[in-house]
Amino acid sequence: MLEGRLLNYFLVVAREQNMTRAAAELHISQPALSAQIAELERQLGIKLFKRTNKSTLLTEDGILFRARAQEMVDLSNKIEAEFTSGDGDISGDIYLGCGETYIMSHISAVFRDIQKEHPGVHLHIYSGDAEAVRERLDKGLLDMGLLLGPYFHEKYDYMRLGMCDRYGLLVPGDCPLSEKESISMIDLENFPLLLPAQMASDSQNLGDFDAHGLHAVGSYNLITNATYMVEQGIGYALCLADLVNTEGRNLKFLPLEEDVKIEAYIVTKKYAYFSKAAKLLLNRLKEQLN
Repeated sequence: MLEGRLLNYFLVVAREQNMTRAAAELHISQPALSAQIAELERQLGIKLFKRTNKSTLLTEDGILFRARAQEMVDLSNKIEAEFTSGDGDISGDIYLGCGETYIMSHISAVFRDIQKEHPGVHLHIYSGDAEAVRERLDKGLLDMGLLLGPYFHEKYDYMRLGMCDRYGLLVPGDCPLSEKESISMIDLENFPLLLPAQMASDSQNLGDFDAHGLHAVGSYNLITNATYMVEQGIGYALCLADLVNTEGRNLKFLPLEEDVKIEAYIVTKKYAYFSKAAKLLLNRLKEQLN
């Protein structure tokens, strides 16, 4: 069993890429830190770092282990928070993964009421696409995920929120399309498009909508950086409504004439253990549905 202390030492050295700076941050001597890293390498049977005169760099095995070590530390911190909340008023941390959607405003409103009643409850949001959120759910790093139009899998439980998000087209503000108020699905076939990664990989259920016939010139997983590609005329981004503030930018959002919508779900692992704080948020969301 690897000690949490050794994992923390390793992660600090990996970040600083310098044994002396890492030792100073950890408040131990440089020889003592070097000895601890050597012990970790001995336990694992691999070399984690390659050392030069000026730096301490990760090996290929070290790069892989860094990701695993961070997951173990995150999970350890999450477990510690769950079991140190006390027996009185509900407190603790909730870990929620989500993509970009206006529906987070609804989740935020529900959580605001919880925090007014229980100030010791804190919400930690991880933003990423559906694949990244599911991966962290599987590893126990998240309590729940807010996913849009997911394909269903037997290892998860799904709570339908009764809310939908809708797709449209983000275009440069100075292109001829910007004069239109909406755009048809047939028109989409004629334009160079930037597609959401989930749509491009068929990992999102969009009903009858088929993206395969579209002219994709790229993809994105979060819309913010894709907006700069749109402004440069690289392509038009098929994206969800109400995500991009176009004011003061060379951008315009056009709704689709056809209603391409996706439902929102709260996704959790089957048979998962929930802290009191996480269980409270899930119950409040269920109450909203009722």
